[in-house]
Amino acid sequence: MRQEAAKVDLKQSLEVVSRTGRYVVGYRRTVREILARRPAAVVASTKSSGPLLKRVRILSQSMGVPLLLTELTPAELGLALRKPFPTSFIAVLDPGSSDIAEQVRSGSGE
Repeated sequence: MRQEAAKVDLKQSLEVVSRTGRYVVGYRRTVREILARRPAAVVASTKSSGPLLKRVRILSQSMGVPLLLTELTPAELGLALRKPFPTSFIAVLDPGSSDIAEQVRSGSGE
């Protein structure tokens, strides 16, 4: 039950980011932002491609960018951002009014 609540919280936070903050989606753009150390947080689906997820994990750790792994599917992540397509990687550049930074610190997206 706690995992379901965490999923709902993350979806709501991403909706708020989509309305009040700034973000980029997709593997290439997320990696580019991580290398520039711009994201306040990176959200990645554990259901994404293994090698890509591993690269994002290593890059985030080495560049000091907080990473939140979630069990949400790429389709659910895309819908949370109100996009008509799935996405496995989201770099949150400005969290806006969302509480995504607190979720990253607490690790509640997993």
